[in-house]
Amino acid sequence: MSLIPDGELETAVEVDRALEEGHVLCVEIVQRALERAEAWQPSINAFTEIWADVALEAAKRIDALPRPEWRPIVEHPLLFVPLGVKDLFDVAGYRTTGCCAAYRDNLREQDSTVIARMREAEAIFFGKTNQHELAAGGTNTVSACGRTGNPWAPRRMTGGSSGGSAAAVAAGIVPIALGSDTGGSIRIPAGFCGTFGLKPTTGQLPTDGMMPLAPSLDCPGPLASTVADLRLLYLAMRAPAKPAAGDGYLLRQFRIGVPDGFFATAIHPDVLAALEQVRATFAAAKVPAEPVDGRGIEDARSVWLRVCTPEFFAAHPRLRERRDQISPSVQAWLDIGEGLSADERAAATRRRSEIARWFRERLDGFDALLIPTSPYPAPLADQTEIDLGGGRTVSINEIGPGWLTSSVNLAGLPAISMPAGRSSEGLPIGVTLVGNERQEETLLRLAATWEETAGYRPQHPRVPA
Repeated sequence: MSLIPDGELETAVEVDRALEEGHVLCVEIVQRALERAEAWQPSINAFTEIWADVALEAAKRIDALPRPEWRPIVEHPLLFVPLGVKDLFDVAGYRTTGCCAAYRDNLREQDSTVIARMREAEAIFFGKTNQHELAAGGTNTVSACGRTGNPWAPRRMTGGSSGGSAAAVAAGIVPIALGSDTGGSIRIPAGFCGTFGLKPTTGQLPTDGMMPLAPSLDCPGPLASTVADLRLLYLAMRAPAKPAAGDGYLLRQFRIGVPDGFFATAIHPDVLAALEQVRATFAAAKVPAEPVDGRGIEDARSVWLRVCTPEFFAAHPRLRERRDQISPSVQAWLDIGEGLSADERAAATRRRSEIARWFRERLDGFDALLIPTSPYPAPLADQTEIDLGGGRTVSINEIGPGWLTSSVNLAGLPAISMPAGRSSEGLPIGVTLVGNERQEETLLRLAATWEETAGYRPQHPRVPA
């Protein structure tokens, strides 16, 4: 049994420092992660497989190193931190299934580039995390491995498709996890589960060895419970080099735009309240948050679907012969993608360019735009309608969790979801900063400024007995 008290050594930065100073053994960190996984799995099903023996052997090997050999290695910020891996990244010797029965035999012989970089970073591969089937959805209720439960309320959605990664971080099983984002698949579960999640600029990180949803939209990215951890994982994903010290980059000469009317007719009042609180926090940090016109891209979700589904159909030829091994919702996506005409696809591509221009125009003179991550807090897994108050309801089928996020993917811009508060029912609420192209560091600085000014400290739900 782990002797590390709850609340201590919960972040990658803290673990890294404690290992370097000899205050804890690597095997203790892994053992605690295994104990928490055992306690949490029955209720949240965050992992599709856990590599206990591999993780413990790696920890024992490191603990046995002589001190002179240890110190040069521990300079790397991700050394020996348990890492969750979304089940669409190829890891040599393991299957990549995308949580789809049609890919249960998909044994991989080579690491994806992102995984190879994690090996160079000396991260401990803890296991594969659950996801929405083939990343084709934003709820994580559809998976050949069973749905994922939200650690804050297991009967509720985690969001998807990187729901297992977000749940594992939110529950405190692992401090960091890998996800992917094609239409919101990092940001949605980060918002629903109360973690940070970064979607980088499209093309900023390699996607080879990552099961595709829509190649022109797909982005790998990190999830973590603090901005410092998020930054460390992002930099290790970007290149296997040691980043600069994490706390020395808090700058406040920024400007933020807030798109007024950005789909506001279908936003839950608790989400709007959280957005306003974040705006006030930035104002207290001397970061002005000024209104900009948020109208003009209300069709973004339908455009995204017309861009995504043809690419999805083309990327998965095996599914055409294995339709009995995929869910009805994935079959529907394949049908949409197959059925779109060349003219319809061309029109979607043109509209995609216009939406990208819309974002560039709104970002002119600003470092970021501040928007809700999702229209509402995490619904129940079987919920079909959301009560917005005042007699207003919206259908989840029409206004899904990714209703706001997918426009950013069309524009190819970086975005970070932050845990900005709680709903009246105690559920996490996420808000998103959308940045200019290749300005991930600016977004991380802004998020760190908010984190410091708000006095935010990560919290994990109580581990089940």
